[in-house]
Amino acid sequence: MKRKPALLLCVLFLFLLLLTSCGKSTTEGAYSAVDARGKTVSLSYEPRRILTDSLHLDETLLTVVPKSHLAGAYYLDGEPGLSFIAKETETLTKVREYTPERIAALQPDVFVVSDWSDPLLVKKVEEMGIPVFFCHGPVTVAQIEDNVRLLALLTRQEIVGRKVIARMERELDEIEEVTASQKGRKPVGILLSLMSQYGGAGSLYDELAARGGWVNGLSKGGLKNGMPLSKEAILAARPDFFLVSDPYPSEYEDYEHFLQGFFADPFYASLRDSVRMERLADRYVYDASPMAVYGIKKMSNHAYGKILFPDEPEELLKGYEP
Repeated sequence: MKRKPALLLCVLFLFLLLLTSCGKSTTEGAYSAVDARGKTVSLSYEPRRILTDSLHLDETLLTVVPKSHLAGAYYLDGEPGLSFIAKETETLTKVREYTPERIAALQPDVFVVSDWSDPLLVKKVEEMGIPVFFCHGPVTVAQIEDNVRLLALLTRQEIVGRKVIARMERELDEIEEVTASQKGRKPVGILLSLMSQYGGAGSLYDELAARGGWVNGLSKGGLKNGMPLSKEAILAARPDFFLVSDPYPSEYEDYEHFLQGFFADPFYASLRDSVRMERLADRYVYDASPMAVYGIKKMSNHAYGKILFPDEPEELLKGYEP
């Protein structure tokens, strides 16, 4: 009977030892994270060299961790007309062509992709033994927020991720309050874009328009994302404005050629006097990161033809201190 206290102390000591060792392994050793596919991705240590294959993933990643965690940057990260992270990534190695060899040369701890990524490339990278972690190619704001959660989980920055989402939600609440106060009919807009089949119902752009308090003429005209613009859709939508995303320099010639060809058609030319043209930088129209909140505000200003949201510093919605 006298041995029981000693036995209990021994068991308690072993339990505390086990608890301590588990805590150490989860902060310093191997761990795993479940990605957007529902797949468990195992890592030997916290990734310090992360490579993604797209602008929206780099932008989202940089709200969770500093640029020192990036093994390289997508080539359009440095284009200020399209990117919110041009300054942050100016010193990083830019990647335009993603091949297994190019990726391996950058020695990433993990390669972050989305369901927009090339599946063959993903397969080859996994065969090389580089962990691949999937996020969403977001078509909703909820998926943008989920990408923040996923990347925070991957980098073990869950608290930081929650702060990023809280900042997004504050911006979205402000947008909802301002747009709800607008009286009268909601303006209707039609997107004119080189991505001629983008923007209908089911696209991220469609939700951004709704959150901005105006009507996406593409979806009103019966178009789903992936369907080309048609005269019938424009007649059904009866737009108040055409939203033209201003191209970045390398696209300028193609864009001007597209617009000239579009308005060369007598039907579309006849609309120029009755439908106003609103030009806006690409990054406000196509962004799929937490900074999409800035795009909602800018597009809303142009939709209503007045300043609902004054200009403000468009900083990264970071959850960490610089």
